[in-house]
Amino acid sequence: MVNLARVLIPMLMQRYVEQMVEDIRKATWNVRPPRDIWYYADPLYDVELEDFSDLEKYFYGEEEPVSQITGIDAELLPPPDRLSENQKTLLTEELDNLLQVNHFKLLFPGKFPLNLRYAFIRKFWSETHVALSFGENEIEFCDYEKIFCPFPGYCDSCDEIEEEMRYDARWEEKTDFFEEGDDDIPF
Repeated sequence: MVNLARVLIPMLMQRYVEQMVEDIRKATWNVRPPRDIWYYADPLYDVELEDFSDLEKYFYGEEEPVSQITGIDAELLPPPDRLSENQKTLLTEELDNLLQVNHFKLLFPGKFPLNLRYAFIRKFWSETHVALSFGENEIEFCDYEKIFCPFPGYCDSCDEIEEEMRYDARWEEKTDFFEEGDDDIPF
């Protein structure tokens, strides 16, 4: 009986993942039409797109669960410990594609393996955000403090930010032109 369970459970999970992939791909067909605000945007100008995305968040700022935005319930995403590495990789690719269709861009270090991203995506699925109809909503998982970095061994950004902060501090020490209370401001 125990040996049968060891064989059946992975087979059933594989079938579940295959069905989940089908549902995720179908959900990519449900694209929100651009809101009226986008009529005035120049899609070839990246900075303007970012500004309009922020405006859309402001004007239409009611947050919804990511599961509602995407059409895939968070409860349907299996826990990472129940999936094989290949299944986590497959679901990560499919879910990331669905998120991109819904104007979310998840920011991971380039070296961070796909199978490890699944746990972050699954957790993100339970959050609430403003649904965009165009542009990009960038989602960061790191606050760029090395001791709290969720990507140890994969993230270079924390080191780069830390070095920039040290450089800025040294630069401020060298260029402190005015003392506190100095009234000889040149403008």
